[in-house]
Amino acid sequence: MLIVYILFIYFFYVHGFLKQPFKNKPTFLYSNQPSTTWNTLSNNFKSLARQWFINRAEKKGIAWTNMTNFYKNEPKIKRLFDNMNSDIVYPDYYTQPFHGYDDGNLNWKAAYEGEAATLSMAVNYWKDIDPVTTEKWLRHNISSNIKNYISHISSPNTVNSILDVGCSIGISTEYLYKSFLNSKNITGLDLSPYFLSVAKYRSENLNLPIHYVHRNAENTELKKGSYDLIVCNFILHEVPPDPSKKILKEMYNLLAPGGILAVVDLNPNRIQDNLIVSTFRKWAFEVTEPHIYEYYNSNMSEWMKNTGFKNIKTTNNDPINCIWFGEKKGNLKKKPSMFDEFVEYKKYFQRLSDDEQDTNNYKKVPSLALTG
Repeated sequence: MLIVYILFIYFFYVHGFLKQPFKNKPTFLYSNQPSTTWNTLSNNFKSLARQWFINRAEKKGIAWTNMTNFYKNEPKIKRLFDNMNSDIVYPDYYTQPFHGYDDGNLNWKAAYEGEAATLSMAVNYWKDIDPVTTEKWLRHNISSNIKNYISHISSPNTVNSILDVGCSIGISTEYLYKSFLNSKNITGLDLSPYFLSVAKYRSENLNLPIHYVHRNAENTELKKGSYDLIVCNFILHEVPPDPSKKILKEMYNLLAPGGILAVVDLNPNRIQDNLIVSTFRKWAFEVTEPHIYEYYNSNMSEWMKNTGFKNIKTTNNDPINCIWFGEKKGNLKKKPSMFDEFVEYKKYFQRLSDDEQDTNNYKKVPSLALTG
């Protein structure tokens, strides 16, 4: 334990953390791969970092243990697991430790804690706002920004088929279902059978017409050209560059002509330059993310351009995350009539009423123009 403590102090000294106050000072961890020292620290401190995030969530009012036990004590979830694709081959980058779990996302603990972890994600994005509200704002902003991008090309009413890539336990997919009312086919895709078991349980329990598939996003084996909208939700910062580029290519192939890709993920500049989070919180995050340094040096817009996407735009979604948009080449769909638009909005507000959600509770990030 003394050796680990010495390594910890050494790392912080080398990177200048002990020469300046912790809060809101830049860190310098920009190499493509973590150093040997950092790997040693990660192995020894990932549990500490994970526990820090749990303690923070509970202090903010998230009932982490109760939420986790709810799923843990539901036997139906494990029965759903038995129907997963047992022949799937997991890439090496997916089987290593991350998020503080030795098996990454390939374990029940990560799945059972999924809802609590999702609630805690945006807990400090807006000051003095409860976690349930901040999570709604985060998700609402995603849907709103996607619709805004589509409106410059066609209409959200033309989105009939949606694929949510990296759907985890299905919360992001459920929000897409509520946001795009005319969509007749909504599919969630994830590589973790544990996450998908929880996602399927949620959709069946809530009686939602969402289809979930256990696939590798690099090669989904889904029908090409069959989706109008694909959303990659917070997955590419967890994937090395080469597989990320393969995923973008696969998404391009899965889109119908004129289809839209939305990559929702961390804004590398805001995280890397430490403009939002404190140094300690940044450390606690990085120590559980093995590919984050490569992600810092990535250029998502360039990757999408090289893949073949056009009309590439980016917009800030919230204080930490942004969305990269791209359109597949092809004929754009005809805009619907004003009557169709009226029907869509009528359904939208009816569903909000059914879910007892007040649209006034949502808070959008100050509007920023889409940039190329």
